[in-house]
Amino acid sequence: MRPLFLVPLALLAVASARAADLTVGSKAPALKVAKWVKGEPIAAFEPGKVYVVEFWATWCGPCKVSIPHLSDLAKKYKDKVAFTGVAVWESAKEDYDTKVPQFVTEMGDKMAYRVATDDDTPGTMAKTWMEAAGENGIPASFVIDQKGEIAWIGHPMDGLDEVLDKVVAGTWNGKEFAAQRAAQKAAEVAERAERIEAFAGINAAIKANDPKKAIEEIDKAIPAYPKFADPMRMMKFSFLLNVDEKAAYPFAEELAAGPFAKDANALNSLAWDIAENPKLKTPNYPLAVRLAERAVAIAGEKNWMVLDTLAWAQFKAGDKVKALANEKKAVAMAKAEKADAATLKELQDRLTEIEKP
Repeated sequence: MRPLFLVPLALLAVASARAADLTVGSKAPALKVAKWVKGEPIAAFEPGKVYVVEFWATWCGPCKVSIPHLSDLAKKYKDKVAFTGVAVWESAKEDYDTKVPQFVTEMGDKMAYRVATDDDTPGTMAKTWMEAAGENGIPASFVIDQKGEIAWIGHPMDGLDEVLDKVVAGTWNGKEFAAQRAAQKAAEVAERAERIEAFAGINAAIKANDPKKAIEEIDKAIPAYPKFADPMRMMKFSFLLNVDEKAAYPFAEELAAGPFAKDANALNSLAWDIAENPKLKTPNYPLAVRLAERAVAIAGEKNWMVLDTLAWAQFKAGDKVKALANEKKAVAMAKAEKADAATLKELQDRLTEIEKP
């Protein structure tokens, strides 16, 4: 399975570097949601009450990981803090009416707080909250204090519980956090500017639909911008698979022996790109197996995503016995970890394909 790897294409969409309009101490914007999917609607933030507004999406892996923690916090602060999860940035407008309610229904009591949806992609909530605060990734949580002001903005797994303890008790130091956040945002703006510069030539080649030129630009950019070298290398491999397959496989082995030698996620991604690409003329499935085996050796056999990749590579390489055993393990582990329905179907479909006589 394609891992949650920082794939290069994700770097191509770079957010604006303008200063954030919404920050700690700002009056919280209105909750202008399109629909309340779960729980009693919140018409307005009432004085004296504390709220958490968390932004997520059905396609977002880290969001799914954070949901149990948010549910635990919602139960812990049941009578003191009102939690709301707002779905934003869905792939299509209709997903707010289909995928979000389906996801919430499947989660049941495991999503133990209010849920609402934005009105489009990007919608009103994404614009007035996320974009206004300079937040470019989800999940992201906003804590609103008793005065109706933003007290904290951050990842829900990064200290939200400690923040709530202090906000509820009235001991939260918002000014100190605001200073820390300002410094962090300044660093992020600087890095985004550097990223834009680093990928400028590559992006231009991609827009011109010239993968060979993109590879040339990557080769120039790697020594000039070493901090972005790994995603650039992964990007180069993807391009080579499409325009120079013969050169792609030695390059993958070079990466596996060098910069990606201890990176299970990267090795997994290399293996998956080979095993799952239907356009390859001479697919090197034995190489995909070796890469996936190394990923499993590093990540351990409890990582079902890596096991799934190994199983699929083994199947493509003709080893159905090992493929079947590993895919069954992957499916069982994914079920035990309560992976979402779409992911489980994807795994089950591969298992069914492997089981065919």
